[in-house]
Amino acid sequence: MDSGAPQLNGGRILVVDDEATMRRLLEKLLRLEGYDVALASSGEQALQEVFSRGADTVLLDMRLPGMSGLDVCRNIRSHPRGLHTPIVFITAVNDRELRRKGMEAGADDFLSKPFDEVELLARIRNSVRVKRYYDNLEQQKGALARAIDDRTTELAAAVAELTRMQSELRASHEETIYRLSRAAEFRDDETGQHLQRMSWYCHLIGSKIGLSPSTCELLRIASPMHDVGKLGIPDRILLKPGRLTPEEFTIMKTHAEIGYRILHGSTAAPLEMAATIAHTHHEKWDGNGYPRGLRGEDIPLAGRIAAIADVFDALTSARPYKPAWPLEAALDLMRKNAGSHFDPHLTDVFLTHIDEVLAIRDRFVDGHPEPHPESVALVG
Repeated sequence: MDSGAPQLNGGRILVVDDEATMRRLLEKLLRLEGYDVALASSGEQALQEVFSRGADTVLLDMRLPGMSGLDVCRNIRSHPRGLHTPIVFITAVNDRELRRKGMEAGADDFLSKPFDEVELLARIRNSVRVKRYYDNLEQQKGALARAIDDRTTELAAAVAELTRMQSELRASHEETIYRLSRAAEFRDDETGQHLQRMSWYCHLIGSKIGLSPSTCELLRIASPMHDVGKLGIPDRILLKPGRLTPEEFTIMKTHAEIGYRILHGSTAAPLEMAATIAHTHHEKWDGNGYPRGLRGEDIPLAGRIAAIADVFDALTSARPYKPAWPLEAALDLMRKNAGSHFDPHLTDVFLTHIDEVLAIRDRFVDGHPEPHPESVALVG
């Protein structure tokens, strides 16, 4: 075991629920796993516990008498002691709007009643690990501050390492998603830079049409998983060097549905959006796409954005089986297919800001072509 990993034994869990039966159930389950458990039946009691004694994770019922779970979450997040405390909402209703409000209030995760004990314990373990990482970082900050007078040079190096650790912690979720995306790309030898370019093209389009910064960031994180469903396509089809037969192409098209099934059902916003993108980035504005033949604005916005980003990068990228299209030829094709393949408004936005698109392309240049047997076609 890595000696630098935080130790999870004895983690302090605060259970906040107005139902005594639920409090006792969670207390018994968590104590059997070696956790120190504190109980609160109201929002006021919960805040007193967090502010006075702290917690490694808060299990918080969304519906409390008096102060609501959302208000408790906001108050915890506004206090220095609760800034990095993982908060897991427990709710008896699967309400997307309520979950969205929970995320905005500062929640880290959600569990639905009745919950699976194994899933609960896994999420608690991960939450405690995150909290311990934050605690370790804060302790290191204090040690560095005390050494600053006589160890300036060493301090500078340590601060750099601390910053790196903080960045890695913030990026851990994104990194997991990216690696899942690369697993699919490795199967058909696509380049990693394709994922980077596509994700930033999506971010750019989102920002130019006025989406919030957080939504644009979700687009950037989620879009690399657009082809994760290729993990379910047989090698004899995915790696076929020649043109696919109609029957083979029918099987290839199932990667959109497979990707959706892999990603759908998560409570994590990036994975929810990734499921939508995987399912709909091959739909076409005129209804001639797949897998469902959606038309116009019936296609989710994230899927329409990803379609433009994916096709443009495929056209303008060189591969062993094809040269890159000249820029003007690629742009001309995008214009001609606005209103048939692509959302015409989004296409116009993309082309209007082509200088910024090209800056992204220049930032993430393929180091050298990687083999990719499958032909790229606009319909594919």
